[in-house]
Amino acid sequence: MNKKYKIIFLNNQNQANYSIAINWLLGYFFFIFFLLVFFFATFGLFRLIKPHAQQQEINTLYSEKKDLESIMNALKEKNIIDSTMITNQLKFIPDNPPVEGMVTKGVISGISSAHNGIDIATKANEKVKSAQDGMIVFSNPLGDYGNTIIIAHPNSYYSVYSHLNKSIVKERKYVKANQVIGYVGQTGNSDAPHLHFEIWKNHHIIDPRNLIKEYKIKDVSIE
Repeated sequence: MNKKYKIIFLNNQNQANYSIAINWLLGYFFFIFFLLVFFFATFGLFRLIKPHAQQQEINTLYSEKKDLESIMNALKEKNIIDSTMITNQLKFIPDNPPVEGMVTKGVISGISSAHNGIDIATKANEKVKSAQDGMIVFSNPLGDYGNTIIIAHPNSYYSVYSHLNKSIVKERKYVKANQVIGYVGQTGNSDAPHLHFEIWKNHHIIDPRNLIKEYKIKDVSIE
């Protein structure tokens, strides 16, 4: 039985052509890559120097109104936050604390020294969870509060989470109770990593320690 063998010859000309094609593709890839890096870096710098229109409006509101109640009312009037998407069906009863930690500062009433929530000392980048089902109506930097999330809950309840290192939720998104919404940081006027947490019923401040048993037990604040 005769066997047939096939011999393939590669000449230097073909090898050179393959080499040129690969080098061209690599060059094209790196050109696109550096073009994208340049675009996003330029866009990020532009946003840092000139924030988008909504953030400029938020910054203006904060410079005019220092207390969160006035800011929230102004945001609702300007339709920056929209609480009409929330259905009034459930009662606001937090299942678990938004973050594990010790309460180092409580609610303080007063005009110049008001503190409308509690500060929970915890580790940097600790997960922050929604206190209850609701709609994200605000997720932006907010002056001294730093990166802040406001959630509208059924029956006109609001919860506020401030000084976040990062928010991972967008406005007009629905979140479930205990869903991770961000991470603890010290943005804004903050000396150390902690979560500033507030609960509101319409325009009335509710002390979170009265609703979340763990915060009452782990309260080491003077106030």
